[in-house]
Amino acid sequence: MSDRLFAVYEVPGPAAEAEKTARAIAYEETVEVPLEFPLPARIREEVVGRVGALTPVSGGKFRVEIDFPAALAGGRIGTLLNLTFGNASIWPGVRLVDIVFPDSFLASFPGPNFGVAGLRELLGVQGRPLLATALKPMGSSDEEFAAAAAAFARGGGDIVKDDQNLVDASFAAFETRVSRIAEAVAATGDKCLYFPHLAGPQEELEDRLRVVLGAGLKGVLICPAIVGLDTMRSLASKRKAVFMAHPAYSGSLYAERSHGIEHSLYLGTLMRLAGADITVFPNAGGRFGFTREECRAIATRSRAPLGSLAASWPAPGGGMSLDNTGSMTEDFGQDSIWLVGGRLLMHPGGPEAGAQAFRAKMPV
Repeated sequence: MSDRLFAVYEVPGPAAEAEKTARAIAYEETVEVPLEFPLPARIREEVVGRVGALTPVSGGKFRVEIDFPAALAGGRIGTLLNLTFGNASIWPGVRLVDIVFPDSFLASFPGPNFGVAGLRELLGVQGRPLLATALKPMGSSDEEFAAAAAAFARGGGDIVKDDQNLVDASFAAFETRVSRIAEAVAATGDKCLYFPHLAGPQEELEDRLRVVLGAGLKGVLICPAIVGLDTMRSLASKRKAVFMAHPAYSGSLYAERSHGIEHSLYLGTLMRLAGADITVFPNAGGRFGFTREECRAIATRSRAPLGSLAASWPAPGGGMSLDNTGSMTEDFGQDSIWLVGGRLLMHPGGPEAGAQAFRAKMPV
C-alpha cells in the first residue's frame, strides 16, 4: 500500500453539493484555504487531499473517499483526528465512517498491551467469553464495594471494575479504596482481576497507575473521551497494564447518525489504536439505543486485522439479562466480555449467585 491514508465520509446530497463538500473537506483539512485560492501546483498535488468517486447511500447522502499523505498525520492520534475530522467536524451533516491506514502509519502504534490472547493467558481462561461486572452504586462504602467484588470473584467472575462514576476525592482516598477492594478479591483465591477507575487530575494519572500496579493489580478502567485518547496511548506505552476503555462522554461523537464519527470507527478502531485492550460499549436493547448491527460492527473492528496490533476485546454492557445471553453469543462470539452490572448485582442470591448464573449461560 502507498503511504497514503484513506478517509471515508458521508455527506449530504444532491450529487453536485456532495462533490463540493468533498472538495471543501480535502482543502479544509490540509491547506485550509478557499477552493479558489491560487495554490502552487506542488502544494495542490502533494498536500491537498484527493477526492474519489461519489457513491449514493441511504437518506439522500453520498459516500466519498478522500486520501491524504500519511505523513500529514505524523504518526500521532491527535494529528490524525485533526487531519481527517478537524474543521470538517464543524460542518453539519458530515460523518467520518472509515479510515484505512497504511502500514507506515500503523507502525508508530504498539496498540493493546495484552489484547485478546494476552488477557486469556493472564486469566488462564480459554474457549468462552469473559464475565465482568461493575461496582455500584456510587455512595457505597469501601467495605461494601470490597464485599461485592469478593462475592463476584467467588461466583466465577473474571473482571470486576469500578463504575466509571467512581472518582475519589483525593489521592489518599484512591489508595485506600483500591487496596481494600484488591485485598478482598485476592483473599478469595480466585483468578479474578480488579480494575480501578484511573481518573483524577491529569498530573496524578501516572502516579495513580503506579499505585494500582504496585498493589499487584493488572489493569485499569479509563475514560479516553474524558482524559484524551492520546493520554491513554501514552500511559499504555509506559506501563504494561490492561486498559479497559469506557465510552463515557463520547456519545456526542457518534450518537447523532447524520454527523460525527461512525460508532465502530471510534469505539473499535480508534480505541484499539490508542491502546485499549478492552473497549466497552452499550449493548443493543439497553438504555442507549445502539442497534445490533452497530454493536456487531464495533466487535468486528476491535478484532479485525490492523497491522501488527493485537485484537481488542469487545465488551458490550447494559441491556443484558439471563434471557438474552443467546443473542450475546450469536452477536459477539467467544472472544467477547459480557459486562453485566445491575442485573448481576441485584440477583436474588447476590453477586456470587449472579456470577454463577451468567457463567452457566456461557457457551463452552
